[in-house]
Amino acid sequence: MAKKKKKEEFVEIEEEKGYGVFQWILFVLVIPLLFAITVALIVMTVAGVNIFEKAKEVGAHVPFVSKLIDDGGNNQGGQTDKEKIVSLQAEVKNKEAKIEQLEKKLKTSDKKMEDLLTEKDRLEIEIEKLRQQDNTADAAKEQQNSENKKLSDTYEAMAPKNIASILVNLSDNEAVKILTEMSTEKQAAVLEKLPPDKAAKYTKILSGAS
Repeated sequence: MAKKKKKEEFVEIEEEKGYGVFQWILFVLVIPLLFAITVALIVMTVAGVNIFEKAKEVGAHVPFVSKLIDDGGNNQGGQTDKEKIVSLQAEVKNKEAKIEQLEKKLKTSDKKMEDLLTEKDRLEIEIEKLRQQDNTADAAKEQQNSENKKLSDTYEAMAPKNIASILVNLSDNEAVKILTEMSTEKQAAVLEKLPPDKAAKYTKILSGAS
């Protein structure tokens, strides 16, 4: 019975020792530490320091804490890695669509440029044809003038009587044209050899032409 009582007293003493150590730790370490942290937080808040950013910077240097921060940052903004991938893929598709639009515009511009060059070539060919036609017309006119000059020279060398005999067999337009190529003296000499009605008619036409 005495042994049992001593044992109970010993247990009570040990329990009191355990409570004493816990209380010592609580009052000496934990409470002052919490108080110091609280005072530090108040001072930092008053000083304008972002407590959470500061904690993140400090925690980034601690391996386990930095991993937790990184994991928390991956979900920041409500986006997971898969969602970010989907977002980036959508952005790539958007860029590809814009590139395709620019390529279409470039092709349209190239087509317009090609059409303009084709039209330019066509106009140059048309201009060249007109020049050739103009040169041909000038050449034909020059040849005609040359032939008329030769014919005029021939009639100038002929006797007025012979010329008159030729003109009466021609149309009025042809006869007047030949007379026009002659000098005034030659015309007068030929008209004297023509029948009076022809001479009067040709004289009137020549007067109107001059």
